[in-house]
Amino acid sequence: MSSIVPGPRKKLEEEITAARAGAKPLNASDLNPSAPQHEDLTGLDDWPDTLRTTVETEYARVEALATNRRKTADRTVPDLVRQLGALLDQIADAIQAARKSDPPEASLATVAELLGIPSDEQATGRSARRAAARTLKQLRGQLKDLETAPDHGRLTRLTTFTIRLALVLDRSPAAGGVLAPIALDRYANAIPDAQRDWPFDRKLTSWQDIHRTLDD
Repeated sequence: MSSIVPGPRKKLEEEITAARAGAKPLNASDLNPSAPQHEDLTGLDDWPDTLRTTVETEYARVEALATNRRKTADRTVPDLVRQLGALLDQIADAIQAARKSDPPEASLATVAELLGIPSDEQATGRSARRAAARTLKQLRGQLKDLETAPDHGRLTRLTTFTIRLALVLDRSPAAGGVLAPIALDRYANAIPDAQRDWPFDRKLTSWQDIHRTLDD
């Protein structure tokens, strides 16, 4: 006995109907079978919302670039710019909140290592905080430029730096707040950052390690 196999359009209609009835969840791949597949990020449920959504958007951008979908990557930029702007605001607030902090030397050493700050660059003060405020203003200006004319190389550098710094400040606000101006100064002076060129999965692992292990 022969059977009739429904054509692609008919099959899609049947799957949509089944999904609406609750019989079968509909995946993005059902709507566009040729779209590249990737795994969802896991282990971010207990992260602060802005950090989590920034990492998720960055993942979508990187995945799109890796599969030669430049237009798709460009479409992630407005959300990423907005999320990075929110993180920069949080960084500014954390620096101000830590201006009278006196964290233990051990915490400073740990955070300095995570941020790539050499031991001889750990002095900070009012002038460093003023310089940090200027750098943050410049970074906000860069975000506006990147939203208008996406430059994915510059976005990768800025996103990698901002996520890591915001994460350190979330987990260790005292030591992070003291050292953040130095990290910003190094960024403004284009000091090389090895993490910039890491693949996304390696960056994610390092960020998850910070979230899991760092605590004031």
